[in-house]
Amino acid sequence: MASLPLAALLAAATAKAAPVLDIDATPSAIDPATGTGTLAVEMSIPAVDLPVGGKIAELGLGMPGQARMHRVSDLGATDSAGAIPLQQKPGMRSEWLAGRAVSGPVKLRYTLHLENIAMLQGGPPTAVRIDGRAFSGIGSVLFAEPALAGAVEIRVRWHLQHMPRGAEAVTSFGDGDITLPAGPADRLGRAVYMVGPVWREPAKGDIGGFSSVWADDPGFDPRPVMRWTATLHGWMSRFFGDETAPPYRVFMRYNPMNAGGGAALYNSFLITYGKGVTGGSLRNILGHEMTHTWTANGLGKWYDEGNAVYYQALLPWRAGLLSADEYLADVNETASRYYTNLLRTTPEEEAVRRFWEDTRVRVLPYDRGAMYFAALNGMIRRASGGQRSVDDLVLALVRRARDNEPITEALWLDMLRGAAGEPAVALHKAMLAGELVIPRSDDFGPCFRRTTKMIRRFDVGFDFASLIGSDKVVRGLKPGSEAEKAGVREGDRISYGIALDALQGDASRPFTVEVTRSGRSFPITYLPRGEAVEAYQWERDPAVPETMCHSW
Repeated sequence: MASLPLAALLAAATAKAAPVLDIDATPSAIDPATGTGTLAVEMSIPAVDLPVGGKIAELGLGMPGQARMHRVSDLGATDSAGAIPLQQKPGMRSEWLAGRAVSGPVKLRYTLHLENIAMLQGGPPTAVRIDGRAFSGIGSVLFAEPALAGAVEIRVRWHLQHMPRGAEAVTSFGDGDITLPAGPADRLGRAVYMVGPVWREPAKGDIGGFSSVWADDPGFDPRPVMRWTATLHGWMSRFFGDETAPPYRVFMRYNPMNAGGGAALYNSFLITYGKGVTGGSLRNILGHEMTHTWTANGLGKWYDEGNAVYYQALLPWRAGLLSADEYLADVNETASRYYTNLLRTTPEEEAVRRFWEDTRVRVLPYDRGAMYFAALNGMIRRASGGQRSVDDLVLALVRRARDNEPITEALWLDMLRGAAGEPAVALHKAMLAGELVIPRSDDFGPCFRRTTKMIRRFDVGFDFASLIGSDKVVRGLKPGSEAEKAGVREGDRISYGIALDALQGDASRPFTVEVTRSGRSFPITYLPRGEAVEAYQWERDPAVPETMCHSW
């Protein structure tokens, strides 16, 4: 008998050694009238060894900003000794603890109640959601994560017999059942799942690895912007040095609170539509989130979000998919939001800590980060005589991430020293400390120049804390503010359904709050702006020919 090569024997041994996490997922039919359904999950967890009180698994039942947690019923677990008493440790991530010692494989089952839970304030748009006759969400809110330290293979089988004919399970990993090779058990949590009858663009297959899917009518035809995104995806893949374009899927769903926003997951992006959203208005966020596919590396929000804002319109402009005016409009919206932000000097560490507390703090890693990358780009170009740019540093980190090499802030600082000397390091430290970052006049390109404009500062007209939490009561109403002029009164109970992050960036966009006063509810609309302050903006330099625009 011929012997197998050593590499094949090692591969076979590794494959044999990896235990398998088996999951069966059975959704009920979705009732679109009530927006409810269920997902029954049965999970075979290998090699469990826990003392009394040890954690068997945990499931995300809530998200920041949600009015309440999702519900789970029919929770149970067994091993070779029989039923395992379970204790639930409540929280946004509910932990299920063993009531006795457990050893060996464990069968875990639960039924997740699928429903649309109201958002009381901004938060990640990744919770369970029902649109039409389908449901969607990220894996961490659908599949419990078992407490497994080692690598496991993962198999997910979908049983869709209770759903309408033509229903599909579409995920970040592909279509239908899922088989993942040995790796961390938490991989399922970092993906998007949409299950039920869906529409697609393209209708079949993909465009250079790109595809998109949605389950209900978004109020506009998403196909043109999805084809635009497919073209951008191919261009970006070449820019970031892929040998072949990676698969990438966009999931679209409704968002009543923060329409137009989204979240980047494994080789995919969950984007949301709603009031005021059109296909054209989604282009910048699509450019932003696709940038994350290559550049996100955990170095910090200033890096991951800052370079994504910096590139979100720049790369489509370079690709010929946006005009110079459209690119400039994106730069100026970011600049307007940053330079008029009352809290713009908040240090980065504090901005991250208070990320979900105040929209004015939350946008700083995005806006200040983008200005930092523009200023850094100018410094590197001047230091190298135009031979290098910030692209070179970003692409170097993309290559390191591909090779699984460590990426640290110390490494980044060394790269800055090598590219532009100590002034670049000083800029970095100033940015983190909350100092104002001001790119030079031509740091966005030779055909643009810096100017200033009087822009009214974002101001809701009362203490911003009034907008946070489940019970929103107006406190600290400012005399003479636009809110007071429109009829808002101290002590009013209010609610709203608009993305405050986007509201800050558009100085002409009105703000509508639903006011409850003396047992009566009614809407009040006003312009959430206060004093006019001088803000940096950029404009086209007519002295520079169009042919010079893309030389930056």
